Amino acid sequence: MRLETFSYLPELSSEQLARQLRSILGRHLVVGIEYTSAPDPCDHYWTMWKLPLFDTADPAVVLAELAACRAANPGAYIKVNGYDPGRQGQVVSFVAAQPDRVS
Repeated sequence: MRLETFSYLPELSSEQLARQLRSILGRHLVVGIEYTSAPDPCDHYWTMWKLPLFDTADPAVVLAELAACRAANPGAYIKVNGYDPGRQGQVVSFVAAQPDRVS
């Protein structure tokens, strides 16, 4: 099953993921993390992991939250969303972790 941007590529390395997060945060987008254990191409609503990271400018904070989400939800698909507070909408979204892939 293909999910979101980057799903046709091998899973991002830690450095590649950090670069994507730096890009998102550098554009002053708000990062949100979502997860699901049973993705469905027709269901675009996943469970939100905590609140969006409104005041975060450090990719290490996001990486730590991704690791915490993965530890709390083994076997889940986890995606990163970037929200534009000015437009009040999602402008970036990609799956950062898949259970069937080794990281």
